[in-house]
Amino acid sequence: MRMIATLLVVSVFSMLLAGCGGIYSGIPKNTVMVKKINQDKPAEEVEYNGVLSEESVKTLSVNAVNKYFGHNLSVDDILIETTSMNQQQIKAVLADATNDMKMKLGFLVEYKEQLSEVANGIYMSTIVNKYDSEDVYGVVMNAKDGEVVGLSTVNAEKRPTSVEKKYDIAGMVAKADQFIVTMGDFTQGQLEWDDSYYLSGYVTELYYKKKDSDVVELSVLINALSGEVVGFYKDIMTILQLWIGKRMYGISK
Repeated sequence: MRMIATLLVVSVFSMLLAGCGGIYSGIPKNTVMVKKINQDKPAEEVEYNGVLSEESVKTLSVNAVNKYFGHNLSVDDILIETTSMNQQQIKAVLADATNDMKMKLGFLVEYKEQLSEVANGIYMSTIVNKYDSEDVYGVVMNAKDGEVVGLSTVNAEKRPTSVEKKYDIAGMVAKADQFIVTMGDFTQGQLEWDDSYYLSGYVTELYYKKKDSDVVELSVLINALSGEVVGFYKDIMTILQLWIGKRMYGISK
């Protein structure tokens, strides 16, 4: 695996996608690519400027963690810090991630549909369980409607206390297939693994596409030691993950 240390924006965004809570406090105030949600917005506000309010983001983020990781947390049980990116900033990150990858001019047109779905940008939140400082999650959602397009546990690479076996690719694909069925976002057989993945420590990210398309629709993160699903990304977030993975790690076949 090779690191592209010179692409600061890409590396920062990659850490945000991975749910690394420490990056939020470490970003300089003049960083262009991220901005913190205004904390002075009134709690009763549901929507402003066509995007979700801070309170809505908090509630939906907790709901997502509870749904996919089997928790029963309330908003009073967590600490949350949220940043946002607008559509132009997402395009800029995608352009940086594909820099020097021999892409044709105007390649963003290929992802026009996925980019249009986040016309109002995205929110990226780090959620910490107040009662367990190691229980930390990253949530990415569409700023317009709150659809969760990314979710992961920060300690995804933590080695399980008891390991019976290490899953091979076939075993991890089987685990990912089971998870996709439970998501409810795709009909059974709608997606297929496209044989590509990348490794980061114990975690493998598997990429899926629709059977009638070459564009990735979903990626699922699996801990190879425990066989647990530790995260997923959808739509434009999967595309960003894919290109960042190519730049920072290289895609395996």
